[in-house]
Amino acid sequence: MRMPLLQIESLVAGYGKSDVLDDISFALFAGSLAYVLGPHGAGKTTLFMAIAGLVRPKRGVIRLDGEDTRRKRPTELLARGIAYVPHNRLLFSSLSVRDNLLAGVWRDTDRPRIEAQADRLVQRFPFLKACGHQSASRLTNGERQLLAIARALMSEPRLLLLDDPFDALAPAEAEQVAGLGAELASDGTAVVIAQRNATPAACLGEQAYLLDQGRLCRSEASVASSWPGVPVSS
Repeated sequence: MRMPLLQIESLVAGYGKSDVLDDISFALFAGSLAYVLGPHGAGKTTLFMAIAGLVRPKRGVIRLDGEDTRRKRPTELLARGIAYVPHNRLLFSSLSVRDNLLAGVWRDTDRPRIEAQADRLVQRFPFLKACGHQSASRLTNGERQLLAIARALMSEPRLLLLDDPFDALAPAEAEQVAGLGAELASDGTAVVIAQRNATPAACLGEQAYLLDQGRLCRSEASVASSWPGVPVSS
């Protein structure tokens, strides 16, 4: 039987005494592309932060390749293949594009591997070469989002979490980012994209979930009623 790359069971998480996520359960396999849809405050970021080890679950289980990750530090989870691109992208505006790229693996001492991965990403994202010595502050919103994703890809993740990557992007830029997510999934990386609005980009997803007030809905009827046109696996 095929084991999920990521398995979440009855997850409850939040901040202090406040619970944001309530009884979340789902599984994700390698090479999958999934969308988590929901309005601001629904819990999408908390879900991603819990998976990445930035928020410790109060109850429930998170497993990566069958291993319980709840007590793992974010750096340990990054080394095990989980990369998280936050909504605000967290780029260093005063640093060059290339230095921002290398910041994704600043702890890694394997310089040949780092340079080889950087070269591969430059081929995938040509603007990295053209703008490599420019300040990241001079990039367009779309280029900033692609740089944030490229930085996450420096660690060669098996699971990539993209938090609202289409925010402030022009339609063509959003389409490019959505296409990249589908391309990464076809290459074997599991990709989860959180977004506030159901756009045509979400139709590229193999799975779509609605997160509402901290609870995850997976039925086709409930998602379709609020987010028309989004495919949902049964």
